[in-house]
Amino acid sequence: MGQDEDTPPRLRGPPPGATEPPDHVKKPQIYEIFHGSTTPERSELGSVSSAGPEGQPNKTPKPTFKDGVQSIKSNDFLRIHQIPCAREGLMTGIGAGAAVGMGRYFVGARAPKAANWAFVAFLLGSVIQWEYCQAQRRKEYAAMARVVEVIDRKQAEKKAQAAEATRLKREAQEKAQQAQKSWYKLW
Repeated sequence: MGQDEDTPPRLRGPPPGATEPPDHVKKPQIYEIFHGSTTPERSELGSVSSAGPEGQPNKTPKPTFKDGVQSIKSNDFLRIHQIPCAREGLMTGIGAGAAVGMGRYFVGARAPKAANWAFVAFLLGSVIQWEYCQAQRRKEYAAMARVVEVIDRKQAEKKAQAAEATRLKREAQEKAQQAQKSWYKLW
């Protein structure tokens, strides 16, 4: 793979028998792209320095509920399907809300009270399913990181074994050449 046969392969991970995982496993980088809108408020928060004039800490105001509502754009609702776990959460919430609302209505509650129960069931179902899905994703990421770690260790072991085999083969060839050299010199 771009290396000469004479040079041993370069190891990516730790040497065999090392107990410490490779660097990229210690600090896994998970790349996930969200196509959210960038608002001026968000870019201002990212560019504010932590120290103000004369080296004093900068007291940035905490964002309020009003700031949160103002940061929501109408375009955000068109991209909700791109948010991980959003579909599962909303579908579970819709099902829970419909089931509880109809159940309360058929049991004898008036329509507004049944609608209130349906809305609460929708919120609870959505949030619970969202959190469950997020927990499953975190567990999956941890398992993937473990698989990458194991694969990297196996590759490092194989490369080390290949390097050792190459070194032993080279030594055997050198011994064979020395054995074939004549013990005398004519000139």
